[in-house]
Amino acid sequence: MKTPPHNKGRMFLVGLSGGIASGKSTVVTVFQELGCAVIDADVIARQVVQPNTPAYQLIVQNFGSEILLENGEINREELGSIIFSSLEKRQLLNSITHPHIQKAMLKQILKYFVLVTPRASSPG
Repeated sequence: MKTPPHNKGRMFLVGLSGGIASGKSTVVTVFQELGCAVIDADVIARQVVQPNTPAYQLIVQNFGSEILLENGEINREELGSIIFSSLEKRQLLNSITHPHIQKAMLKQILKYFVLVTPRASSPG
């Protein structure tokens, strides 16, 4: 991770949200060009539901194996049709995935914090 010279040792945490086609990707590209680390919740959300993860196992337990593709991955279209037709099912899915997403995001934030925090030099 590159840190712009004028921000050495300082870390800013910025949340970026917006609707479809609102320019989020453009802003992320600018941040990356400036040397900012980017933590993408959408990417993390897909990672935490990969086969054999705790969230995946809970989703299959609660929604059944009929939401799985032949390769064992979650059929996002099938699961989407279930959760977008039932508030209760959507809340259930969120209660399963959100803690895992938040934990993964926090780990990444802490990793970047450690990378940019200046360390006291040891006595020589």
